[in-house]
Amino acid sequence: MKAGIVGFGMAGRNMHYCALVEGLGDMVEIVAVYNRSEIPRKGKLEDDFQVDGNVALYSDFEAFLRHPELEVVHITTPSGLHRDFIIKAAKAKKHIICDKPLEVTLQGIDESIDTCEKNGVVLSVCFQQRFNRHSLCLKDFIQQGFLGDILSGSVECKLFRQPEYYTKSSWHGRLDLDGGAALMNQGIHYIDLLQWFAAVPVVEITKGIAERLVHTYIEAEDFGYGELKLENGGELTVLGGTCFRPGIDQRLEIKGTKGWITMVNAEVTRAVWDGEDHTSLFGEVSHVAASSSSPTVGPENHMRYFRAFYEALRDGKEIPVSGREARKSTEIILGIYKAHETGKSVKLPLDSSYTPSL
Repeated sequence: MKAGIVGFGMAGRNMHYCALVEGLGDMVEIVAVYNRSEIPRKGKLEDDFQVDGNVALYSDFEAFLRHPELEVVHITTPSGLHRDFIIKAAKAKKHIICDKPLEVTLQGIDESIDTCEKNGVVLSVCFQQRFNRHSLCLKDFIQQGFLGDILSGSVECKLFRQPEYYTKSSWHGRLDLDGGAALMNQGIHYIDLLQWFAAVPVVEITKGIAERLVHTYIEAEDFGYGELKLENGGELTVLGGTCFRPGIDQRLEIKGTKGWITMVNAEVTRAVWDGEDHTSLFGEVSHVAASSSSPTVGPENHMRYFRAFYEALRDGKEIPVSGREARKSTEIILGIYKAHETGKSVKLPLDSSYTPSL
């Protein structure tokens, strides 16, 4: 299949492009890349993934969409620009993989989903943490009923970002382009995992906090917290921040009527059900070296997600992480923002016209 990439920053070059070249060369060929500014094939940074000479480089998006044989478009631009690129690509009859979040407003998400459906193209969102080996194993055990009915869970994403992460970026921390900050950009991966594992709809945000505690110069939050009520009466809690110097960890816990599981930095560290420890069933995971302010993410999860997408597209099967599925975590985060702004609980579904001001 012939693929192209829209936006060629760190995510586009060193995650999407790298993962496709190194992990999916047997079924995907990258034929084109679009970026508003010039794309140096060798990259600007020492560890930038190099671009093959056969890949066409475009600074005109319409010309990019007209590239011969282009079938699938990967969108990795700033989040608040996703809608416009999705709609144009869908109208050009291109299938779409979009980086998370799908968009920063529910209205933008719904317009993107509707346009893809009307034009007969598929839309999938890159929540690659679902394709971490331990995440896949945990979801399977939950579906088999080993934890029983899920009644509670929690997420804590305690990270740190250096000031330069925001001050030298044209979009990080901006409400119009980032949609938020600690929750919408970093925490969304684990919020998505939590609601995916729970598999019970969130019906209310009973408490929301979104504050600037350390990075006081940004528009959005560097600390967020939410309490979520589930349809079955259970509760989830969410905490996310880029203010925890020097960066601590990302922790998830899911609890059911038969057992519970703890995951730290994408690895299950404790799994108990029926009164016995089953942690060994998950096996070992290979860790990637990272700094607290700028984590280095390996391409393996992206590779597994992309392969699942392209195999489903090829075989006419259900696409992983559809637009409607990806909408859930964004709605939860926007609900936390609204609960913070109003000081009141917020019922879901959320009004799609809501835009946070924080």
